[in-house]
Amino acid sequence: MMENTIKRREFIKVLGLGLAGHGVVNPLTAGIAADRDRIGCTTVCFRTHFAATRPKGYNLPGKDLNLLDVPSMFVEKLGIHNVELWSKHFPEATIGYGEKLRKAAAKADARILNIQLDEPPFDLCSPNKEKREACLKETMRWMNITASCGAPTMRANVGGRKNDKLDVSIATDSFQRLAEYGDGIGVKILVENHGGMSSFAENVVAILNGVEHPNIGGLTDFGNIPAPMEMPEHLAFLKKLLPHADLISAKGKTFDEDYKHISYDFGACVRTAEKVGFKGVYSIEMWAPDYIAPNPVRAIKALKRTILKNLT
Repeated sequence: MMENTIKRREFIKVLGLGLAGHGVVNPLTAGIAADRDRIGCTTVCFRTHFAATRPKGYNLPGKDLNLLDVPSMFVEKLGIHNVELWSKHFPEATIGYGEKLRKAAAKADARILNIQLDEPPFDLCSPNKEKREACLKETMRWMNITASCGAPTMRANVGGRKNDKLDVSIATDSFQRLAEYGDGIGVKILVENHGGMSSFAENVVAILNGVEHPNIGGLTDFGNIPAPMEMPEHLAFLKKLLPHADLISAKGKTFDEDYKHISYDFGACVRTAEKVGFKGVYSIEMWAPDYIAPNPVRAIKALKRTILKNLT
């Protein structure tokens, strides 16, 4: 498609973007000076407020959110200036709409931090070359949209089923190409422990170590653990991923009636990340299979307090 053939200089000139993800610099930690700048939040926390992601039968009290209003809402209601967007919440998957989001964020004194891409196909590691090429093309199209938003990074899914065997050579070839493509438009590609073959820390690390390009990094999710674990094992799993993390998905799952997080020791996860040396952004997320926090704003603020309390 034409979007995928735009030359580097022309693309950046049109959008007025700098090379935030170029070279070895971690774009998510550049310029961080205050505690508030280490906290982000994703629109996943408000999935009930978007028709595309609202669970069937859920009765939303109030109106749907307009994605263009999210940056100002995050700043005003949450005191959060780093905005992570879920691709499923885009009403238009276009560069033009991305530019509108970038302007909305700038107006609100915020920035678009990252795009969580969850649009099919999920075939980056498929042994079928035709499927893999189609997925690469679509992923690159979304990287262009990410650049237009002003976001320095985008998360792409490894794909496959949880118990499939990862072909490291295929995986690294796909992510090598994404890293190289993103280097030309100022978007760093992130690999997350996010289901499928990426459920296992060893697979994520194998991809990150196998790509011979600096424009790739990790997105470590506190809650995406392949099986229920006691906290020592939970933290041991995270320790495998955290040295590679450019961004953390600070996921909360369930809360008690006072909005204390009860699924696992959230504060211990933050302390572990700090001890490993992570100095980037904790982007708050909430997801549990059979639970939705009645008051997402209150839940987000509770997680935010816990993060700030445990920063070093």
